[in-house]
Amino acid sequence: MKGLTMFAKVSIGLTATIVVAAALYLLGIRPTLQNIQYHEENISLLQQKVDKIPQAEELVKRAQQRVEQAERDLAVIDRRKMPVNTIDLSDRLKAWMQYPDMTREIAKKLEAWPEKTGVQRLYNVALPPPPNDPNAIPTLVLVYPMGTVQVRAASFESLLNHVRKWNDIPNLVVLVDGLTISGMSPQLFGSYTLTVFVYPRMKGGQPGPNVPSSPQAQGAAPGGMGGGFGGGFGGGGFGGGAGFGASGP
Repeated sequence: MKGLTMFAKVSIGLTATIVVAAALYLLGIRPTLQNIQYHEENISLLQQKVDKIPQAEELVKRAQQRVEQAERDLAVIDRRKMPVNTIDLSDRLKAWMQYPDMTREIAKKLEAWPEKTGVQRLYNVALPPPPNDPNAIPTLVLVYPMGTVQVRAASFESLLNHVRKWNDIPNLVVLVDGLTISGMSPQLFGSYTLTVFVYPRMKGGQPGPNVPSSPQAQGAAPGGMGGGFGGGFGGGGFGGGAGFGASGP
């Protein structure tokens, strides 16, 4: 009987030990193992990302190369098709002061090109001054609608050749539209609308900060001209009567 009692005590003690061990496992070891498993899975995912780094770096490198090539292409277009004196809006006030140099260059090209392409110019050129406020200069594109212009040609072929040659004018982007022809050879007259587009330059593709105060308040005026320019803009470009004044034959 005494031995049976001792065995019962030992059994109870063993059972208690098992319960305590199970509790320790559930409360400590099992969560730890779960944490280990979680971190191992996380490490595996991170390793997969690390393995993709060379591929990602190659994609970034290719993208940078494309950007650099696009910038080189843009620079070529700018040199060939934009006026030499195209304003740079990285400095808005400086661009405003240099604005008349750009428009004078454009006017001279528009006046000289017809004769270089074999026809006689029958129009005069007048481009608008800059706006009163340098901050009002459009940053995307300057649009100069020249209205309807007229030229005189000796033949139908020379007139068509002249119209096509507007695509080849250096340092200028010109849109010709709506050609109408009247008269007879060698006195043929061609009329069409002419629009000039200029894309301002900007470092990094972003214009500089706004000018804090009006230059007129400081007595400044671009190109040595008197203050008080009328600079009506509309639709992202110049609007209104910024066109040619037609002259007689």
